[in-house]
Amino acid sequence: MTSDQEFIPTVAACRLYGAVDLPAAEANNLLKGLLSRISVRCGRIGVIGHNKANFRCGDDLLSISCTTEDGNVRSKTEFTDRVCDVEGVMDVIVYSADFHDLKHIIEDETSETGLRAEVKEPEGCHDPDCHDPDCHDPRHRLVRFD
Repeated sequence: MTSDQEFIPTVAACRLYGAVDLPAAEANNLLKGLLSRISVRCGRIGVIGHNKANFRCGDDLLSISCTTEDGNVRSKTEFTDRVCDVEGVMDVIVYSADFHDLKHIIEDETSETGLRAEVKEPEGCHDPDCHDPDCHDPRHRLVRFD
């Protein structure tokens, strides 16, 4: 490990989706609780950078984020109508953490909600001028959803 290893963020991006049938307030609480639990667990293994999620149900949007280890989730927008089918994306950015630990936390916590989580594996360095086989520069990475 290099002396600046702790300053390299680990990013886990995922797609979340599933069918729920809840009033808007309950769906908001369910998904805020999910991000909160993920953030608390991530805070135990590293330093939270910024965890963010956006969920859609039709034209309705829930946009939430958390930057603290206590799981304090803030909302930018919330669902206002009954929620049936949800599709969303989440980025979990944690310093001094292992990707596979983040993936496990996301999948474990999401399983309790009835939603599915597809956590995307980093594809490695995409900078054609970078020849570091173990590149950790986040500016060189792309995450693709197939």
